[in-house]
Amino acid sequence: MDAESATITEDRQVAAKPRRNKRSALVRELRLFAAHWLALSLVAVASLSAGVGGAWWFLTSTGRIAHHASGPDPLRAAPGAFAWSQLPVAEFPIPPYAKFLRDIVIVIDPGHVGQKDRGANFKRSKNGLREAEVNLRVSRYLREFLEAAGAKAILTRDEDRELGLEDSEDFRARAEVATNARASLFISVHHNAADAETANYTTVFYHNGADTSPASQAAGRYVLNGLNDALRLENHIACALLSDLVQYPGPHKPGFAVLRLSRVPAVLIESSFYTNEIEERRLRDPLYNRREAYGVFLGLARWAQAGLPSVELNDPADGRVRAGQTVMIGLDDGLSRRGGWGADLNRIREDSIVVKFEGARLAHEFDAAKRQLAVTIPRNAAVGQAELLIDFVTIFGQPVQKPMIPLIVTDGTANPTARSRQPSNTPRKPATPAKPKPRTQN
Repeated sequence: MDAESATITEDRQVAAKPRRNKRSALVRELRLFAAHWLALSLVAVASLSAGVGGAWWFLTSTGRIAHHASGPDPLRAAPGAFAWSQLPVAEFPIPPYAKFLRDIVIVIDPGHVGQKDRGANFKRSKNGLREAEVNLRVSRYLREFLEAAGAKAILTRDEDRELGLEDSEDFRARAEVATNARASLFISVHHNAADAETANYTTVFYHNGADTSPASQAAGRYVLNGLNDALRLENHIACALLSDLVQYPGPHKPGFAVLRLSRVPAVLIESSFYTNEIEERRLRDPLYNRREAYGVFLGLARWAQAGLPSVELNDPADGRVRAGQTVMIGLDDGLSRRGGWGADLNRIREDSIVVKFEGARLAHEFDAAKRQLAVTIPRNAAVGQAELLIDFVTIFGQPVQKPMIPLIVTDGTANPTARSRQPSNTPRKPATPAKPKPRTQN
């Protein structure tokens, strides 16, 4: 190679170096850009994940999506993977259907509050928890829920102090609160006890036989369901809606005194057992007491939503009748007066209508359009006080709240001086008492 060619080659090599340097710089810039882009992408993905994860944590921790973030996946887990006894988040909203409780009078009886304390272990757990104090806390919470829904809630006792009354006087005073208030329901709040410390379940009692007060049984069903949902107890007996004859079969003064003496639909609840050590610890917790009250409240709200049927003597309005006279009774299904879709339709099961005069069945004529019943008083009816029973069942299975109509049978020439008596709560049909369950006293 001559000198000139060598010089040209060298010059080309020198000229090529900047090009290679530029290409290297471009490659480095592209690599740097890619690294930056990847880093930014990772940050974005991490931020999005953190946001979704944070939102999920917030929603699960507040119970909006799942009650227990650490438990089974609520969307994918099998139903059997969840523990029934795991209590849900403690939230107590007033449901929209609770509006049907408005203006309904409910008397709440905190059991044993004010009753003579017999000392020793009377109505106490082995660790000293008094049933009366638990009953009162639950009753106060229940009153709070009912009043929030617009109901009129009355406590028979609002102070945890002994009143010095004999038991017979004490029980009568409690029942009279509901009678005087013309309550739609009397509910006595209790917690149970048993010699077997493992016992722990819910029972709801009505008085006497199955035919004595269907309205009490109807309310009891709803309350029982509400308690089952709220307390999540593991043990459930074969039939938890019980006649009080299983505890006190008689023959003298059978059943619970407060139920026997009540002149309105009445139930007594034994929500759980304070003699069960695990349940005792829960019953000491006011939040658990409020949870229990909320369960009763929801049951009562659903009971009211189903309508509270009633009957009324339309003619003669003063209740004075003659033997052989036809009287007219208005039937209210507790639903139609609300108006709305289907309010003009009959919601009374015609085949369920029962009419009894002094315990004997009578024929009747039902006018579904007018929701009115025509009944003829027996021609051999004795002059004096009498009772006419009118009962029926609606599409919700709700019976008449207060089916007894007091009458005075006259001879058509003079008015008896005897006054109309209060509707009684005597049995409509004898009942066979069942074997008593765990000990309960009232």
